[in-house]
Amino acid sequence: MTGGLRWRAAVAVAGLVAGAAGAGPVDVYLHGPQLCPGDVPKSAPRITEAQAIARTRTMLPAGFCGPTAFVTGCTYDVENEYDSWRVYVHQYKDVGGRKDKGGLQHTYLILDAVGNCLAHIPGTEFGANK
Repeated sequence: MTGGLRWRAAVAVAGLVAGAAGAGPVDVYLHGPQLCPGDVPKSAPRITEAQAIARTRTMLPAGFCGPTAFVTGCTYDVENEYDSWRVYVHQYKDVGGRKDKGGLQHTYLILDAVGNCLAHIPGTEFGANK
């Protein structure tokens, strides 16, 4: 391989690697005593769906559900699977009496049966490609 051909091959490989790195998702988890506490004893009573939502609200970043110029509130979609609570929280803007979620943020929390946070996974940030 000549020097020029080697150089072009190296540039091509570098371009492919850079493109692949930018295309993949980045796993980010929020943690700590405010955003994902695990302070409930395992011997505590199991929580209900309403309690899972209430517990989730305490783990959201300050101001996440507004009210702001862009966010009126949040919706909570809850599942109880495999002895855990999965709570999907999505911001919305009240537009003509409907909850418009377009272009707003979301986050996903997984709680154990007594309300301890197992994972707090934020959604795509504003301005992200996907």
